[in-house]
Amino acid sequence: MWTYTTLDNTSLDLDLKIIIKAWYVVDLMQLSDLLDNDNREVDLSKTRIKVTNFMENQYQQLKYLANISPLNSVNYDNVKVQTSPSNSIESKAIKQLQAKEYLRIIDDCINSLDDIQAKIFKYKLLEHRTEYDITELTGYSRAHIYNIYKKSCVEFAKHLRLVTDIDLLEYKET
Repeated sequence: MWTYTTLDNTSLDLDLKIIIKAWYVVDLMQLSDLLDNDNREVDLSKTRIKVTNFMENQYQQLKYLANISPLNSVNYDNVKVQTSPSNSIESKAIKQLQAKEYLRIIDDCINSLDDIQAKIFKYKLLEHRTEYDITELTGYSRAHIYNIYKKSCVEFAKHLRLVTDIDLLEYKET
């Protein structure tokens, strides 16, 4: 068991030390530092476009990275000795783990939406269903689905920005 000796020579185990440090950090942090207090007006259409592009491009790349094997088969044709300061298999494995973590966070952000927002978001961006299919599945009109979709994109972008370094929000000019 690891121990930590305090200034008055009393010992604390390592778990308690970590808890104390975490509490101290939380105590120093302001709630406003943690939460989003941006009062600018979000541009629904531009944010929708940015979220759609992200899901069609970067999200698909993350899915590909998460599912590739970092190990390659051995090929002895024209073998050349190559030295490298980095371990390519290790870096591929790290990229794969990071991609899986981003996918988990993105899925959590989608699932944290309101039920109907999550359904429409998934139908449009993940399942690529037609407008007709979505109207049949939800019972909503095309216009109502579009409005819900725009709002779901904004909510998704807000959640994603809160927990990652990805900012998909666009704001109206003031």
